[in-house]
Amino acid sequence: MRLKTYVVNNMTEAIPKIKRDLGPDALILNTKQIKTGGYLGFFKKAKLEVIAAVEPAPSESKRVVSIKPEIQASEKEMDVDSELNKSVSPIDKNEGNLDELMSELKSLKQFMFQVIDEDRLPETLKALNKKLNAQGITAEVQSEIMAKLMLVLEQHPNTSEDKIKALAKREIIKLINAHKKRPSRRKADIICFIGPTGVGKTTTIAKIAADYLLSEDKKVGLITSDTYRIAAVEQLKTYAGILNIPIRVVESSVDLSAAIDDLSGCDIILMDTAGRNYQQKQYIDDLKQMLPDKKEIQINLVLSLTAKYEDMKKIIDNFQTIVMDQLILTKKDETSSSGAILNLIYHYSIPIRYIANGQNVPDDILTVTPELIANFVLEEDEND
Repeated sequence: MRLKTYVVNNMTEAIPKIKRDLGPDALILNTKQIKTGGYLGFFKKAKLEVIAAVEPAPSESKRVVSIKPEIQASEKEMDVDSELNKSVSPIDKNEGNLDELMSELKSLKQFMFQVIDEDRLPETLKALNKKLNAQGITAEVQSEIMAKLMLVLEQHPNTSEDKIKALAKREIIKLINAHKKRPSRRKADIICFIGPTGVGKTTTIAKIAADYLLSEDKKVGLITSDTYRIAAVEQLKTYAGILNIPIRVVESSVDLSAAIDDLSGCDIILMDTAGRNYQQKQYIDDLKQMLPDKKEIQINLVLSLTAKYEDMKKIIDNFQTIVMDQLILTKKDETSSSGAILNLIYHYSIPIRYIANGQNVPDDILTVTPELIANFVLEEDEND
């Protein structure tokens, strides 16, 4: 075995050097933080020492430790996390560096996937990789999923594409469960729906109102402050008439407080707001002035899945001064890309409550589950 030690600032700096010197089959044997340089014992800099190795002969094992024989994939469901655990030496565990080493191993796998040429991917992963790219999933999220699947293929090289797809679905569900935050259960005097122009807030509110009324037998009241568009007020009034629920139109925070008092007999109050360009913080300040500070208000941000993910991020980032309780995503039926759903869960702690997938009231709205999102990303039937 050929060994080489590197002193670097981080793993990102180490990987290209290891690949250049030892080739793509090199293994990371150990990493540790060290102090270097300085003068008379002072001003030393923190560095990372990385020990890598490669086997000179193809016939020799490429692993640091032997792995116990595994039952074939057809006889036992593979757990990707257990494959990661098996690749750690007992010596590393005794040294108390397990968490650090596992983190480095995962970083290595993710980095290697990001720099690898797609043509060098195993055949069983190429179709999945192409699908995740088409879905618009960020490189960070995609790397986490694919790195674990590549590790499975190292242990089980004959795994079929169908089995890989099933494992990919499991990994996506596990990733969602690891990052998602439970929807707020606190009682709110009012649920306020905000979002950019044209995302379908009014229709979405009507769907949710119908669901509370028909499925949960709640008494619902409606408020709209969207006086900028007469059509929006009339649309919500039409829905209120069909559902036989009260509605109030407000133009100021004083009007809003009075409307909430008028609807105090309702179990739930849903409020529509004017669609604005929330990439401009001025409109967020205007919204804050409208909302009364003495009421429990749940904020639901409505975004369209037809929007670019970078635009979604900018809107969410601009709302740092307002606590958003939930996200609602619309227009699923108007796009073939679902990657933004997974990206939002991975990068933000805001729970996604509903996904709207059409214009029909009250039918075209779905309660979000990890399984539903995984099916969307992998383009499977919602009932699979």
